[in-house]
Amino acid sequence: MKNIYRKNSNLFCFKFLQIIIFIFANLFLSEKMKTIFFKESDFQKDRYLINNNNFKLDYEKNTFVILKRNCPLCGFFSHYCGFIKCIIPIIINGDVPIIDLNIYGNIYNNFKPNISENPWELFFQQPFGYKLNSVKIKAKKIKYYECKQKVNSYMNIYNNKIIIKFWHNIAKNYFPLKKIMINKANKIRKKLFKKSKNILGIIIRGTDFISLKGKYHPIPPKPEIVIRDVKEMDNRNKYKFLFIATEDDLIRKKFQEEFGNKIKYLHYKKKLNYDYNSKILLGQNPLIKGNKEFTEIYILNIIILSKCLDIIGGISNGLFGVFTISNYFRNTKIYDLGVYK
Repeated sequence: MKNIYRKNSNLFCFKFLQIIIFIFANLFLSEKMKTIFFKESDFQKDRYLINNNNFKLDYEKNTFVILKRNCPLCGFFSHYCGFIKCIIPIIINGDVPIIDLNIYGNIYNNFKPNISENPWELFFQQPFGYKLNSVKIKAKKIKYYECKQKVNSYMNIYNNKIIIKFWHNIAKNYFPLKKIMINKANKIRKKLFKKSKNILGIIIRGTDFISLKGKYHPIPPKPEIVIRDVKEMDNRNKYKFLFIATEDDLIRKKFQEEFGNKIKYLHYKKKLNYDYNSKILLGQNPLIKGNKEFTEIYILNIIILSKCLDIIGGISNGLFGVFTISNYFRNTKIYDLGVYK
């Protein structure tokens, strides 16, 4: 009984601490950064302070902190989760965080650092309309910060509206998507779903998660379990379409066989043909390394998922991205199956 009480007490303290941090951060940030927050920022309508003619970039007074993260084979939303958690002390200090995904070699610059465009800026804007190269050339005060925080996006925070709202606001203000990405996603949604908004989004990992069972990585749900639960949700909500985002060709095929034309998806033109016996990370696949189109399609999937009415899926970095980009889901079903030991 004592152990149970101690466990429940620790859980209560943790939840209480989360709420206190959220309240403190919002009160503090609203005062500390009211001059640099996007006003009337609205992802749905794409209205940002960056478009205000009265807003001027200031390279002299602002202090810029260029964030770097040395993780060559990490997925894009692994970097996203790492960076978004690194910027908290930076913005509390009133500095401007700038993401540099090109200072180290990784799968997004084909392991050739500093000789191509910053991969981050292909898909996301830097805060307030700044750009990495312009900051390096024009800024008077620059700091560099090595982002080493562990990515804890696997912790199930998806039923905690307060914490999700906190991260959504951070993402909206400091990691705004490029307008071209929003427009592409909207065109694809119109093509896939016509005018319907009654869409269930499905996100499920496979490939290297299943093959490698990486330590501390979340255990993904089995496709058969998700299919069963999708059927239950569909019977209850009568979805017009289902949209699945998965890198695993075999998993996608199972959903196609089960739901036919009702299941919609967006994937790269070539199959990955992942070898489950090879025991290699997905990022080592030659089809992915340096492939900007593959990365773009992956991020478009995340955007489309964020626009779905309801969502179902397993915990992952991609799911964290979906929730931080989205402002609202009517119904959610998230599988928290623990992590591989």
